[in-house]
Amino acid sequence: MPVRSTIRTEARRLAATTANRAWAWAKRHGVVDATHPLAAELGAMGEGSYIAFPPGDRCNPHAVHIGRECVLGADVTLAVGMPTEVYPPDCPPVIEIGDRTTVGKGCWFVARERLVLEHDVTLAPNVYITDHNHTYADPWLPVGKQILQCDPVRVGSGTWIGTNVVVLPGSDIGRNCAIAAGTVVRGVIPDHSVVAGVPGKVIRRWTDDDGWQPPLTREVVVLEGWPVGVPPLDGEG
Repeated sequence: MPVRSTIRTEARRLAATTANRAWAWAKRHGVVDATHPLAAELGAMGEGSYIAFPPGDRCNPHAVHIGRECVLGADVTLAVGMPTEVYPPDCPPVIEIGDRTTVGKGCWFVARERLVLEHDVTLAPNVYITDHNHTYADPWLPVGKQILQCDPVRVGSGTWIGTNVVVLPGSDIGRNCAIAAGTVVRGVIPDHSVVAGVPGKVIRRWTDDDGWQPPLTREVVVLEGWPVGVPPLDGEG
């Protein structure tokens, strides 16, 4: 191999090695936890929570409240309002993420009025949740310029949401639900439901009277030492 070609090859290898090591260093040291000065940009960030590097876009971050022991992956967007909208410093939380919630890489939270994830929610990567949509009533005005309509969104405690799910304005997802990958969620989803499809439909549900209907197709074997859920006391839901 000619000397010049060998030098170019070695230079590319060195550049790739340097870039990868620098990126790995940035990922390790770019994490923002509740004690970091950058956490002060948020309205609240609880003890034990952290946001991975690189962070996603943020708009009006002071209107975002994150609970305790939460994990937000890289490239998670936290956007309150449109880019030109200004929310007062003392405004109530618009995006609220409950304790022990895990948010996968590349998720989007886009809200103008109210978007709540309760405690112990798990989101796989690339989930999109919003509380507003453009209207399209005016046939002559571009849709992107038409007025927005807002409806609050809630995701109940203990719910798991799969990859590439879209949660639309007005969605009210109950507790301990499972939302299959690629589902488009709208409307009210009862507690302990399994939802799939476009639009999302309840395909299985657990109730006190009937258990799982339709019945589970595969028995779940709990390993020794694995945690087991405790039914709530009367009146606790």
